[in-house]
Amino acid sequence: MNYKIRVYDLHTNKETIKVNEIFETKDAAEAAIENHKLQNPEKYEYVKVPVKRVLR
Repeated sequence: MNYKIRVYDLHTNKETIKVNEIFETKDAAEAAIENHKLQNPEKYEYVKVPVKRVLR
């Protein structure tokens, strides 16, 4: 399953950062979230969203 990350501001609940990268595993998405949390502690809420990758 592939995952995308959505980043929301804690105070407004609006999506604030657009992460275009698609992660191939849940662990990869969680590692990216942890990296973002180190840069911006207690400022954003991170959500992993499962996505289907469309091959053309």
